[in-house]
Amino acid sequence: MEEQTGPDRVSLLSLPPEIQTKICSYLALSFEHSAINAVLRTCKQLHEIALSLSVSFFRNTAFYGDGDGSCSRVRNVQFLRYILIRKPDLGKHVKTVILGSFSSDNPRYEHPKDAALPSGIKSTKEEIAVFRETIQKKLGQFGLEKYPWYTPWVEEWTDGLEQGSTDAQITLILLVCPNIRALFFEQPRGAPIFIRFLFVVGLLSNAIPEAHYPDTPSGVPLVNVQEVYHEPCEVVSGYKDFAMHAHPILFLPNLRSYECNFAYRGDRGTPGLEILKPRFSSVGKIVLRACVVSGPVLSALLKTCKALKKLEYTQFCTARSLIGVNPQQLTEALLLHADTLEDLYVHFDDLWDKRWDWQDHTDILYMGTRFSQLRSLKRLTVSMQCITGILAGPPEHDNGAPQMPLKVEQAPSLIECLPESLEYLKIVACGEGIQEKAAELLRTIEQRQRFTRLTYIGFFFNRWLMESEIELRCSLPDVQLDIRYQDRDEYVYALPRPSWNSGLGGLRNRISRIYAADARQQYLVRREL
Repeated sequence: MEEQTGPDRVSLLSLPPEIQTKICSYLALSFEHSAINAVLRTCKQLHEIALSLSVSFFRNTAFYGDGDGSCSRVRNVQFLRYILIRKPDLGKHVKTVILGSFSSDNPRYEHPKDAALPSGIKSTKEEIAVFRETIQKKLGQFGLEKYPWYTPWVEEWTDGLEQGSTDAQITLILLVCPNIRALFFEQPRGAPIFIRFLFVVGLLSNAIPEAHYPDTPSGVPLVNVQEVYHEPCEVVSGYKDFAMHAHPILFLPNLRSYECNFAYRGDRGTPGLEILKPRFSSVGKIVLRACVVSGPVLSALLKTCKALKKLEYTQFCTARSLIGVNPQQLTEALLLHADTLEDLYVHFDDLWDKRWDWQDHTDILYMGTRFSQLRSLKRLTVSMQCITGILAGPPEHDNGAPQMPLKVEQAPSLIECLPESLEYLKIVACGEGIQEKAAELLRTIEQRQRFTRLTYIGFFFNRWLMESEIELRCSLPDVQLDIRYQDRDEYVYALPRPSWNSGLGGLRNRISRIYAADARQQYLVRREL
């Protein structure tokens, strides 16, 4: 084919600037290395287009498995030098920040780049002077000097910058980038400057009555953040202080999505959440995957939402797990958002004994008829036990406790528990015990008596616990009945349970937004098949 020539030939340079920007924006979205820097070196026209995009996506972490996932101090210094000294107008174009593990100063978690280039981990005296002036100017407008902790904190921050601390460097990056939309970070390993910064942001977001605002609220750090994700640095111990970190995050006025992997708050207290105002947070989507949190903790978290629209909660149970949320507690917490909740995904890991104190109150083993009051719910994915009070098989670990019943006799039927507004229903971890309740639901739907909006009904059975296949039918052409038999690996995949080893295939390489964006997307797609 001959190359096109003449006035009709279309090239990248001939396209309108907005189209060029759109095309180049895809080159800036990269898991580890951005291709946008190559565009900067092509020509003056594309350099102008690509310049702002070159900083829109700031990622600082090693691949998990190539190191410890740590942030690079060299990378931080280079970025601060670029957006604060060489091109000070670029900070406003940073939209996404992804951070691996960091601390105040611990060589154990050193990034490979820092070990190879130790001379690059600290800023010059002239740069430190600029950084100090920037901190004082940015925060000085808020009247924070009245707080006794403010001056020592700023001094500690400046000292950290002089020493090349990742804690101090990262906090400064977040301070000087006013238009960040998405923030992903790994649980800090002792980062007092960053943690204090989060609480200062909460203070300035008017969550506490005595907060002082300048005339221009847009000057508040992180005010434009819409999405926050964080995860633990150690899978074995879990994210025990997730609630303390979530507390100031939920103050962010434009927050729309909050996600945490392996949140661990199994006690009955709510440290970090108890002073949050009810119905204060603008967050509409909360995702807690592979988590161990108590009922009061989950309730305190959901109470902060003005109008929750989506919740995903998968419970991770082990022999070491403390008491987690039970289905009845979940129902009570969700009823606060009966008018707004549209999408719920909940899996309680039915194969494990949660060590609930159920002997005198077996009704806590299922969500109950009050669950039907979620009148706006459209999509529901739920494990069998918590919607029916029936187990597919005996729990695998009871730790010497009384065996949980395979069936709670007084549990209500499905048609008594499910909201009429449902359009999509998937029940997972099913066993033969659900057949009667499922058949009753399908008969009711066929008679057009109730659940007239349902167009998809799925029952996913644990194949290895089944003695025979299930006979369920629905004659309505506009209702898809989906019956599947999953093996054990597929069951575990749907939770997902974390792997105790930290190599490939572990928690981070399946559902992490920091270390495994592609694998995570594949996981989510496969889970919905």
